Amino acid sequence: MGIWKRIGGGALLGLGGLLLNLAEVEILPGVHLLLGPWMVLMAAVLLGPAAGGVAGALSGVRTWWLWGHPWGWLNMALEGLFVGALRRRLMPISSDGLFWALSPAYFLLTYGFMAELPLEATVVSGVKQAVNGLLAALTVQVTLLVPGIRRRLGPWLPAPVAAISMGRAFALSFTLGAIIPMLVVGMVEGRARYDTAVRHVEEENLQVARAVVREIERRIEHSSHAVAQLSRLLGDRSRPQGALPNPAFLEDGLDSLVTYSPEVIYAYVGSPEGRALAFSPRSDAEGRVLAGSDFSDREYVRKVRQSRVPLISDVFLGRVGERAPLVATVGPIREGDRYLGYVLAALDLPKMRAYARAQTHTQKQRVRVLDARKRVVFDSQQESTGNVDSIEGSPLADALDKLGGAGASSYQQRPDSRLLIRTGSAHLFCVRRVEQVGWRVVVEQSAALLQHDVEQTYAGLLVTVGGAVAVTLIVSLLLVRTVLAPVRRVAEAALRLASGDRLARAEEATRDAPRELHELARTFDQMAAQLSRQMETIEAASREKDVFLSIASHELRTPLTAIKVQVALLRRSVGEEQSARVDLFDRQIDRLTRLVNQLLDASQLGSGKLPLQCTRIDLAEVARRVAEALVGASPRHTLQLEVSPLVGAFDEMRIEQVLHNLVANAIKYSPSGGVIEVRVRRLSEREAEIEVADRGIGLGAEDREQLFGRFERGERQEVANISGLGVGLYVSREIIRRHNGTISLRQREGGGAVATVVLPLER
Repeated sequence: MGIWKRIGGGALLGLGGLLLNLAEVEILPGVHLLLGPWMVLMAAVLLGPAAGGVAGALSGVRTWWLWGHPWGWLNMALEGLFVGALRRRLMPISSDGLFWALSPAYFLLTYGFMAELPLEATVVSGVKQAVNGLLAALTVQVTLLVPGIRRRLGPWLPAPVAAISMGRAFALSFTLGAIIPMLVVGMVEGRARYDTAVRHVEEENLQVARAVVREIERRIEHSSHAVAQLSRLLGDRSRPQGALPNPAFLEDGLDSLVTYSPEVIYAYVGSPEGRALAFSPRSDAEGRVLAGSDFSDREYVRKVRQSRVPLISDVFLGRVGERAPLVATVGPIREGDRYLGYVLAALDLPKMRAYARAQTHTQKQRVRVLDARKRVVFDSQQESTGNVDSIEGSPLADALDKLGGAGASSYQQRPDSRLLIRTGSAHLFCVRRVEQVGWRVVVEQSAALLQHDVEQTYAGLLVTVGGAVAVTLIVSLLLVRTVLAPVRRVAEAALRLASGDRLARAEEATRDAPRELHELARTFDQMAAQLSRQMETIEAASREKDVFLSIASHELRTPLTAIKVQVALLRRSVGEEQSARVDLFDRQIDRLTRLVNQLLDASQLGSGKLPLQCTRIDLAEVARRVAEALVGASPRHTLQLEVSPLVGAFDEMRIEQVLHNLVANAIKYSPSGGVIEVRVRRLSEREAEIEVADRGIGLGAEDREQLFGRFERGERQEVANISGLGVGLYVSREIIRRHNGTISLRQREGGGAVATVVLPLER
């Protein structure tokens, strides 16, 4: 498959991985298991590094969007490229494990330095992605063990996957079978623990909110009652002209209100226009008299004019004493329908803040009281400032708008999509309303402790999975040893049987094995016994055939010799007109004699009898003599001879027989004629090479080894009408083997065949 087709296949698998990543599985809050790496590693294993890199780049687009930086995307592309590059050397799980072993430096550089994530988040990200990738590699490897998939993907399977052992297959399958239930159980348990912790936090927040609401209601009710009493008293004691009592009387009333109302820090009586007529206390910390202060710009001055009962103001910035946020109870002073002024009691917010702080269970628990306009009445974790704070536009305000009334929810204090585990910036809060004034009491806690719990749960899950994997590997190794030991004994018996030991049996060695394996061994023994009997029958028939061929060859040689002599005598007595016919008889007798000799040689080889008589001869001279004689007798062929003197220890008659067979075959299988090329050259100081080439019908894909068999001529239609017994190459190979050499056939470019003989010059 070309590189572009591989890249196209990787792109398709990458798109599939992208779709799988859209359906990420949340193992724990903020910890997701992505399914896309399975497709990425499948592309890498089957199609190579380029396809794996493309698949990782496409599948990792989801991680870029999910985490807000490109480093997870790049990491997935590099993983596909790395595993694909090592697919022909290592198993997928091994190459992926090596990749993750080298990844800490990458995470520190990208996540830690470039993305500026905390070290803890960087470590968690690296561990999470490593587990994700290794699980995907394990799943790919087990998927490629399925027989149906292996049949369909056979040409694309790399060698380590295609030649996987049964023991490793068992170990991988058992490991995956142990990990998946552990992940499911861990996911359910982790989610249950997290939900329990969240409910516990919400219950704590609700408990504090209820206490604070009750205290606020109590203080407001008490201050409203005190202000209402003083307002009625002043209204009843007003002068006939509608004027309020004298300042001394007003100050006495205000002093009583402040003294007997601990929730009030100061009070004053204001005129209808909003000017202070009397104050308690009389002056501020710097000694300035407070009576006469102008508060006409205050909103409560306008509102109280229309009211007949005390009202509670929204939070505002005080101007008396220390500038700080204030909330006041304001009651109208009336004489009938006539409005005479108002009484104001400023609530002691620091005391309320201290009470709320005392109710919290942890330092991270925070109480904020908000008025109707989302301005902060007081904050348990923040002292009074010179400003009135507002949460308008903050993540908490948005969360309150979504929640509506009272209840529990959460918000992200620092919405940061880069963080893998986001519970660290999450805040869980509970809201209770102060119905009298429309305030909301918000009690919240940071989820940092929950993040710690999540990390502990994830670490515990990984430890559990690691333990399960270790136990599974040990059990699988023991099981494999138990199962494969009998199989190995059967295999050893089969090897002994193949090497000629017909008494090789396996049943006794597998007596203690499981029933199925014992049945396998028994069946093997039955097969071995049957094969042994059949081999004995075949060998007996072969011996009888060899004896027949030997006897027939000897018997045929005697009349052939006599006929040869008679033809020689006949040549002397006939005229020139009959000489050509006598020569034809002589050639046919020579051909028949060679066939008989080949049959005799084949029978001798079958019985192991073909002695060599080596002398020092010149291979070039033998090749020249045989080639010129044979090609010279064929009018359609020409000889191209390339030889140089090459002396060695050979059986001259047998080497001549081999050359005769090869040259004769080149002529015979080139029926249309052409050049017969014969070359003899030195390969090295110790070896010689003989080549015989033609431009004939050539070889089929299955002919290279089949044609060296005894009585084998191939099954192609082109050789059906060409005569021959099919023993020439068989005898030639055995002769060359006895010379410690090799002989081979190969297809020639442009048509034809080449026979090559390599011989050592010395025995």
